[in-house]
Amino acid sequence: MTTGLVKRSDSKLLVISTAAAQLDSPLGRMRARALAQPSVQRRGAVIEATGDPHWLEWSVPDEDDLDDMRAVKRANPAPWITVKDLRRQRAAVPEAAFAQFHACRWGIGEGSWLPAGAWQACVGAPTFTDGEPIWIGVDVGGERSASAVAWVNGGLHVGVAIFHGDTGVLECVQLVRDLAERYSVREVIYDPWRFGQAAQELERERIPVLQFPQTDVRMIPASVRLHAAIVQQRLTLPDDPQFARHAADAIAKHSRRGWRIDKPSPRTHVDAMIALCMAVERAENVPEAVELIGWL
Repeated sequence: MTTGLVKRSDSKLLVISTAAAQLDSPLGRMRARALAQPSVQRRGAVIEATGDPHWLEWSVPDEDDLDDMRAVKRANPAPWITVKDLRRQRAAVPEAAFAQFHACRWGIGEGSWLPAGAWQACVGAPTFTDGEPIWIGVDVGGERSASAVAWVNGGLHVGVAIFHGDTGVLECVQLVRDLAERYSVREVIYDPWRFGQAAQELERERIPVLQFPQTDVRMIPASVRLHAAIVQQRLTLPDDPQFARHAADAIAKHSRRGWRIDKPSPRTHVDAMIALCMAVERAENVPEAVELIGWL
């Protein structure tokens, strides 16, 4: 439909829909693209993302209770929909249906991992000083996936590089070497599944490496830590559209142990988020120095 718009310079396409139950759907991917744009703001029940596309959404914020009918009403601005109507629907339909069709909650079977606008609020101008300590996270994908390197300094300023295709692992290794020449690398944190041999080569070059298997035990606390760092605006992120897209494509996958960052389908790329997750986890877990004051 957008192809037909080129025939008239004043033409516009207006699409109206309820929230999608699955984020890995045409509408879910459109929303992810919209929320990955530089200008995204939430004011109460309204999210507005300006750019291409221009996105307007009325939804109940994640922190609001679905039993708060006044909050749900704010997400239903049509004057003929009353609080009484919404209360009746709350009792009449399953919670998932109410969340999707009346509260405009997206991906109710999966879950968004960041509040709208939280990522953009951290975008700035990261600064790095030659010789300073950094932590590097590496997540290597396969032929159809992306590979990413994310590095973080002590002030939680972030750098990132994303590669595609079979040569991704080689490009990741070379970038780590380049970073090691410029900065003091405290750790290269990696998933051993695809980066094991490369890590051994880096270790022989006296670059410190650390395995970080992508298990729930590791990834759940790391995901929570990264979420907190972004929501509290403690990170300074680069203005990188591809990086923002990886963040928008990621979902919160829940289990009995908690939730972790994951991707909704094999077609989506969230590798930069996994790399950043590992780097931030280790950068914030630096043991405090202990001063020796004497011997017993």
